[in-house]
Amino acid sequence: SQNTLSSTLSEVFDVSYRSASSLKDKFAPVNTDRAYLLGTDFKAGQTKFKTAAVEYIRALGLRPKVIASSNHLGNNDMLNLTSKKTVSAKMRVKSDIFGPWSETQLDHQVRVMYTPYIGDEKRDVVEYTSLGFLGCPHTMLTYTRCMDSVLCVPLMIDVTIWCDYLARKGATSTQVGRATAYLFKVPEGGAKGVDPGFHRQMAELEEVLRAVSGGGDGGKEQVDVIEKGVEEGIITKEQAEKLRGLMTS
Repeated sequence: SQNTLSSTLSEVFDVSYRSASSLKDKFAPVNTDRAYLLGTDFKAGQTKFKTAAVEYIRALGLRPKVIASSNHLGNNDMLNLTSKKTVSAKMRVKSDIFGPWSETQLDHQVRVMYTPYIGDEKRDVVEYTSLGFLGCPHTMLTYTRCMDSVLCVPLMIDVTIWCDYLARKGATSTQVGRATAYLFKVPEGGAKGVDPGFHRQMAELEEVLRAVSGGGDGGKEQVDVIEKGVEEGIITKEQAEKLRGLMTS
């Protein structure tokens, strides 16, 4: 695919390459130092806040039951979603953001609308319904307005800079994936299955930066060995997660 060719060329010419074609192409990971399988679809305003909000709800001891969200705007990105094939892929990604939490009773619904008059100024509404003490309902409603491009473009810059920096520091592909997990709706590669909470993902970034900067402790060096074991096929990702759990318990 175009992604495979471009990522291979990035290795040949020693430059970083970022692909944003999350809905059209399947990225085939190749064995290079600077080609990373990071995630599907950038996690911008509404989705990023949603992961932080649900993280907050869970921290309160509430059980999230229903998340109903809708957004509308009139830019080209939303125009592309008028196609059934494209919108189904987008909805799958948006609905999968809480997957690693295994919230089997969570009803997460997402709706999008193309409204040409609104242009690039995205509007979104999200209602969170949870259960508290004695099963009493708790409802929270949020409303957000922002230029869609203002939310997304900085993420493209961030991921390009992070990948270039981490590659120069000799970070493993797993480290790069976990460090950039906060930028994507569904982290892939080495970050697949990482905790979807925004603050937990920022902690992953901080841990990786400490490790590649020489500020990590012995425990972190052992984690790096575990990551290397996964990349070399010595242990599985499931076994790696169990080892990490034993080290932090």
